[in-house]
Amino acid sequence: MATNPKGPPPEESSDPDDLLCSLSQPHPNPNPNPTPNHSPLLLQPRDDAGSRAERAWAHWEGLGAPRLIVAPMVDNSELPFRMLCRRYGAQAAYTPMLHARIFSENEKYRSMEFTTCKEDRPLFVQFCANDPGTLLEAAKVVEPYCDYVDINLGCPQRIARREIMELFSWITCLS
Repeated sequence: MATNPKGPPPEESSDPDDLLCSLSQPHPNPNPNPTPNHSPLLLQPRDDAGSRAERAWAHWEGLGAPRLIVAPMVDNSELPFRMLCRRYGAQAAYTPMLHARIFSENEKYRSMEFTTCKEDRPLFVQFCANDPGTLLEAAKVVEPYCDYVDINLGCPQRIARREIMELFSWITCLS
């Protein structure tokens, strides 16, 4: 079922994302139902780099070591597109870039901008943020619904400006 990080999904739903997910034929994966019962690498105690790398690689292999990954694309990485890509062979996918502060503070933004379903795994959630605490707060919200959190550090300025204007529109509409 389509899932928003605001609580458990209802038993019966007329959400079109539910139909999309139930009709999809995801690419076979050695581990098609990865479970999020892992501790995120970000929250592990500090230790040597070799140990962190070994844990990261073990986690990646636990996801089936996906090779065909749908990269994050502005205005194109929503659930329907990700599921279509999975149907045609993608083994993992990214969400569109989400603004960590607004995601953490605004339930309406979360429910409109982040949807997923059990077939949408492995999933990478991408955030932009300028405050580590805010990023961590947003990452904790999506942790049960994804396998990795990605930090956008290289968005081209034109796109970043457009995103800021769109976020400004969101803020003024929601205020």
